Formats: sequence, C-alpha cells, structure tokens
Amino acid sequence: MDSQFSHKKSDVGSACGAPTEWNGSSALSSSPRPDVLRIRYVQASDFLQAGESDAPHLLAVIGHGSGGSVSGIGKGLSIDVNLPQLSQPPLLEVWRSEAPVWCDQVQDIRLAFTDEVVFGCLEVPESSGSVVEDIARAAYERIMNYCARSGYAHLLRMWNYFPGINQEQQGLERYRRFCLGRHQAFSTYHKELASMLPAASAVGTQGGPFQVLFLAGKLPGIPLENPRQTSAYEYPRIYGPKSPSFARATMHHTLTGCQLFVAGTASIVGHATQHQGDPTKQTLETLSNIDAVLNRVRKQGQESWGSTSSEGLLKVFVRKQEDLPSVREVLEGHEHGKTPILYVQGEMCRKELLVEIEGMWNLPFLVS
Repeated sequence: MDSQFSHKKSDVGSACGAPTEWNGSSALSSSPRPDVLRIRYVQASDFLQAGESDAPHLLAVIGHGSGGSVSGIGKGLSIDVNLPQLSQPPLLEVWRSEAPVWCDQVQDIRLAFTDEVVFGCLEVPESSGSVVEDIARAAYERIMNYCARSGYAHLLRMWNYFPGINQEQQGLERYRRFCLGRHQAFSTYHKELASMLPAASAVGTQGGPFQVLFLAGKLPGIPLENPRQTSAYEYPRIYGPKSPSFARATMHHTLTGCQLFVAGTASIVGHATQHQGDPTKQTLETLSNIDAVLNRVRKQGQESWGSTSSEGLLKVFVRKQEDLPSVREVLEGHEHGKTPILYVQGEMCRKELLVEIEGMWNLPFLVS
C-alpha cells in the first residue's frame, strides 16, 4: 500500500472534522475482519437531539431534500442530496459501524473509515461548459485511485446523483454520457469488469453538484445478477455507446452474517422497460425484480442464512409527486411494506421509468 494513502488516526479522534495530514505509517489492520454496518432511517429531530454519544461509531448521515442541511451536525460524514422527501416526518439515513470511525479528506474526497471499510463522498460542481462524461470519468478515476492505493481496494456500493439526468448534452442524453465516462474509468483499472462491478444507482436531482457516494472495503463483495434481467453491463447499444457499469446487487460478508446491497431497480425485464405510463404496474414489476434477487440469495445460502427480511430498508425514488399514492399503496400491500421506507422525488435513468427502488438487508447466520 502506498504510504501516501495511509490515514493518520490521531488528531481525528471519533468525530469528523477538518482533514488531517498524511503520514507514512499505515492505519489499516494487517488481518482484515469483516465490519458490521447498521443502516437506519431516523427522524431528523430525534437524531439532532441525541447528543454525541453515538458519534464515535457514525460513518455517514445523509439528508435528502433541498432544505434542512445536515452539513453542520458534526457527526459522521454528513451529506446532503437534493432529492426532496415525499413523506413526513423528515428522515435521515444513518450509517453506523460496530467499529470505531475516523474521518479524513484526500483530493476533495471526504471520507469516514474503520479499519475495514470506508464511506466516501466526492462532489464536483458543474460549470456551464463542463460535460458530465468528463466529470464522471475524472471522479471515478480519483475514487478508484484512492481505493487502490489506500487498501480499501474493493468497491461494494455506489450512488450517483446529478441534475438533468435525462436532458441532452452535445447530442447525447446526460445519463448515457455519464455511463460513457464511468465505463472509461473502470476500463482503465480493470480489464474484466463483470467480476468487480459494485451495485450502484444513478438518480437525477433537482440541482446541485455531481455527487458520487461510495462504500468500499478491504475484503471483496460478491456481485449478483437478476435472472429476470439482462445484466446492465451487457445492454445492447440502443441504450448508449457504453453499457451501464454496475451489478444488480452486492453481497458483503460480515462477522455475523452478510449484508446485501440491491442496486437501483426498476420496471425492466430483459433489457426492455415494462408498463410505460403506469406507476402501479411499474412498482409491482420492480418488486418482482427485487424478489428475484432475494430468492437467488435464499437459494445460494439456504444452509447458512436466515430470513432475508429480518433487517433491512428500502429507498423509493418517484419521478412525479402525483404518483406517490399509487406507489405507496402497492408497497403497503406488499411484504416489503413492513420494511422501513424512505420516499424521495428523483428522475430515473430512462424517461419512461416512473419509479425505482433500492434496498439493503442484513442477513444473519442461522442459529443451529
């Protein structure tokens, strides 16, 4: 590991503050142990009143919406995403580690890390002459360079947020330009993409910078595909010059079981959009796709894992606010409706998609 990328834990302590200096001694454990992460939705008012007792274990606190910034809370890595919440009361997405957490910053990448995992955020303002393809390529190259040289070599989950995702830029939709830049960056570091791509989401915001959030670890995850869908990285060229570079899900082993990160999932069978103009049927199709991934996990781990719905949460992206009642009614009548859900307004990667859902589950070992 390059000593330039070893974090100095002293002076950082247990809370995220100013970036630290670099030194030559490694802060990473020589014998990796899978970290246990807990992700919850917490009412903003409750979190802000909780005090500093949980600060030593907070990886990230994510706020959604154009108001109510979390940037000044001083706990964990605080991130604001401009995706307005569609339900009340306001919720924060809180990532907590069982292990102590330190914070740092390198090359504009804000970081919160334990000995085994790192949560990062890179934000790049867009100027009037910038092209999202170039921004995405440069951002991903910086992130992968950091991961490769810091010891957190394995990307587990990524989130991409930027405005105007369906707008045209220099003759090509911005999402397709983003996919082109991302693919160029991945190809620079990896010749065989399918075995290393993480689960990922790309959602259009109502404004703000180009944002990439990522979770990476010292231990690799296991990428999973959906038997009902063509792998995104094998889409035909009708969807752009380069296929989207992500896995449908990533399974990451921990000390007590595993964590399953399901990528942004929509009403797509094979590679074709289903039920155009119908938010109810699109939601049902999306849930069928999520169930297909969960069923694959059940079959693969039926001798080891307990219930896939034991601990998890969903984030639901709705394109049009007026479609929220239809989407919510479907979820409330589904078994996944028992899972904590955050509803936000965002734009999908295809104009005809009205809803997208992503999920995270902790899968404990079966107790014999």
